[in-house]
Amino acid sequence: MTDALRSSVLGLAAMTLALGLSACGGDGGGGGGIDKAALIAKIKASDADFKDVPEKTMACLADAVIKYGDQDSIQGYLDGSVKSVDDIKGLGKENKEAEAAGAKCVE
Repeated sequence: MTDALRSSVLGLAAMTLALGLSACGGDGGGGGGIDKAALIAKIKASDADFKDVPEKTMACLADAVIKYGDQDSIQGYLDGSVKSVDDIKGLGKENKEAEAAGAKCVE
């Protein structure tokens, strides 16, 4: 993986994981009715940096978002009422567990 791609993927992984961390605070993580394939497609369509990320990596990142993210915010992202992954409630650098999960996806 090139340095530029790795940096992009790491940044995206951190951003993606930051989205879903509120579930750790008890907002009902676990995936509920979130469509993983739809989440992957939305992320790829919304951010050109994800276009060429391998499916295995995208699946890992989506799993982390679903696990750690606020389910209503994720669904809002899929529906278009939440503008970007960065706007998903509960994600951010303050959630070290989610950030670590994202980093593992791109190792």
